[in-house]
Amino acid sequence: MKRFSLLFSCFWLSLIAFAQNLDEVLKEGIAKMEAKEYAAAVEKFDLVLAAKPNSVEAHFQRGLAKKAMLQYNLAINSFNKVIELKPDHLEAYIERSDVYSAMGKEDEAIKDLNKITEMKPDYLEAYIRRGNVYRRKGDAAKAIEEYEKSLKINPKYDKGHYSLALYYFNIEKNAEAIKHVKDAIAANPNNAEAYALKGEIEMHQKQYKAALASFNKSIELDNSVGSTYTFRGQAKLFTGDKKGACADWKKAQEHGDVECEEYLAKYCK
Repeated sequence: MKRFSLLFSCFWLSLIAFAQNLDEVLKEGIAKMEAKEYAAAVEKFDLVLAAKPNSVEAHFQRGLAKKAMLQYNLAINSFNKVIELKPDHLEAYIERSDVYSAMGKEDEAIKDLNKITEMKPDYLEAYIRRGNVYRRKGDAAKAIEEYEKSLKINPKYDKGHYSLALYYFNIEKNAEAIKHVKDAIAANPNNAEAYALKGEIEMHQKQYKAALASFNKSIELDNSVGSTYTFRGQAKLFTGDKKGACADWKKAQEHGDVECEEYLAKYCK
């Protein structure tokens, strides 16, 4: 009897150790994702799934990795499995809608986003993404309606204001654009994108010093966006700082922005 009890205890200890090992492998995969080593991440997630086929998190992370690798059909398969195992997994619907959009299947993307707002009407990000889908489809009225829905739920939702600001800026309604971008910043003073957009709008209004201040703030909050350096370089050029402009365009080039190259060629030889 004692021997049986000892064997039983060893069995459960082995199971616990095995489960802990799987958790570690999953964490290693997520770390690979953060390092943008997507193929290596997939290998880790596959190891977890070989031992635990119904791991929702492993399927979800695998879908994210396949999405990053532009292997869209495989990403869809992973997100399908997540939703099969956990039908209320909102992030899986969000990610699958993104993949559908990337594949040009905008109607499928809208169905996923509709499902999210049915399950959770205050999921604000879904309204923004659905508005973006309608904008890509050329349906401006529905795009604006979706952005405004998010603001009806939360009038201080910075992404709602930012999305409206970007839309109005693209159709050259600068007064509406600047109003909403200021509302976005008031709602979230750490929104680097909003400061960058504010700078672009001010550039179009020939308010170069104001634009420079906006780009400075954007870069202070997020110094990894190449296009912001390109725009700040333009603002510096217009305010008489050619040397500073060239330094910014070189920085933009380091961050992979291609638009800066014509300015480097023209002004910084």
